[in-house]
Amino acid sequence: MAVGAAVQRTKRRQTREETRRQILDAALEFLREHPFRELSAEALMTRTGHTRTVFYRHFDDIPALVLALIGEIGGELVEFSAEWGQVEHISPAVARERLSHYVDFYARNGPLVRAVMEARHHDERIEQAYDGLVETFIELTAQALQLRIDSGALEPMDAPEVSRALIWMLNGYLADRLGGSEQADPERVLEAIWTIWTRTLFPSGTRPR
Repeated sequence: MAVGAAVQRTKRRQTREETRRQILDAALEFLREHPFRELSAEALMTRTGHTRTVFYRHFDDIPALVLALIGEIGGELVEFSAEWGQVEHISPAVARERLSHYVDFYARNGPLVRAVMEARHHDERIEQAYDGLVETFIELTAQALQLRIDSGALEPMDAPEVSRALIWMLNGYLADRLGGSEQADPERVLEAIWTIWTRTLFPSGTRPR
C-alpha cells in the first residue's frame, strides 16, 4: 500500500512539473509573437489547454512567471559575465568571441529579454532580478577596463561609468535588433557592437584576424 501511494505521489509530481513546463514554454512562445503588455494568464492557458485556476496553482501572478523565466536564462548570462572576468589573456579575437556568445544568446532569447526589460518598469521584483544580472556584467567589464588602464594599454578613463554605458547600450541595442518578431542578421549585429567595443578596449584599431 505504501509503495502504491509513493508511486501515485511521484506521478502527481511529474504531472505538476510537466504542467509548469507547459506554462513556461507557452510564455516563451507567446513573447516571441507579442509584447509583454499583452501577456496574461488567460492568453497562456488557452495555449496549454488548462484553465486559469491551473496557472495560479503554479504562479502567484504574471511577474512571478517572468521571474521563473529569468531564473532559467540567468545561469547562462552569469557564465558570460564570468568570461569577462577572465581578463588576463584578453585580446581582440577573444573579446569578439565573448561578444559573439552574447549575440547568440539574444538571437535565441531576445524576445524574452525584451519582455523582461519592459516588465522591469512595472514590477520591482523583476527590476531587481534583471538589474542584478546586469550589474554583475558591468562590474566585471569595469574590472577588465581598469586592468587595461593600469597596464598602460588604455588611457585613463572612468572605468565604472564607461562600463555602465557600454552594457546598457549593448542590452538596449540587442533587445531592439534581436528581440522582435523579425530579427536582424546576427553577424551584422555582432560587427556593429564589436566596432564600438574595439574603439574602447583596443583604441589602436587592432582588429582580429
